[in-house]
Amino acid sequence: MNGGAALPRKDTLMAGDENTATGSPNSFGGCCSELKDAMSGEEFEPLITVGDDGVLYMSVGLIDLEQENEPGMVDHPLFFCPFCGATLQTVDEVRAKTGGENGAEEGLN
Repeated sequence: MNGGAALPRKDTLMAGDENTATGSPNSFGGCCSELKDAMSGEEFEPLITVGDDGVLYMSVGLIDLEQENEPGMVDHPLFFCPFCGATLQTVDEVRAKTGGENGAEEGLN
């Protein structure tokens, strides 16, 4: 999958959770109630989550992991809210948090 990262779902945060990497609550989900609800995970495993690196990701597919019995999620950084269109994070912010990996490629400027 182009630039995505297969991440274990245990390394994600829900809306309002504290980010252990930064020690601060994530700020995603404040643009609209729809995004906050989609990240809440109260009745389902959310497809939009914050990784341990503080980047907001959207699950875009499944991948077979040879070491695991279950498929892994393929996540890609989410730059704009899919519900209201608000800017959530920039390519430069994602690069700074990930060291230039996880889908923040040169062509996304």
